[in-house]
Amino acid sequence: MLSIHSAVPAFSAPTVVRAPTRAVGATMFNEGDIGVTPPLGVWDPLGLIEKRDMRRYEIMEIKHGRSAMLGFVHILAIHAGVRLPGYLSQAAGLKFADMPVGCFASLEATPTAGWLQI
Repeated sequence: MLSIHSAVPAFSAPTVVRAPTRAVGATMFNEGDIGVTPPLGVWDPLGLIEKRDMRRYEIMEIKHGRSAMLGFVHILAIHAGVRLPGYLSQAAGLKFADMPVGCFASLEATPTAGWLQI
């Protein structure tokens, strides 16, 4: 009888204890804004919204997203065979058309002076 009674909790679901979350009462966000979730509001567990300028971060995120999209279009163009006219390095006699298509091969083919300029 004791063994049957001790086995019963093994078949019941464990209780989940939720950690307390706090919704920041930021006035810059309204209901329906991107990033505002209905049950939580603005979820910022570290309190970074109060300390930093969020508009600056939004602008930086848009800028980095556009740079990433431009880089992706560049990869598509290179693999499609589009090459810029002219020299990558006149001193080394390296044209844009001479650069290999592969990722590591093109990194190795870039002259040291080019890496220093970046």
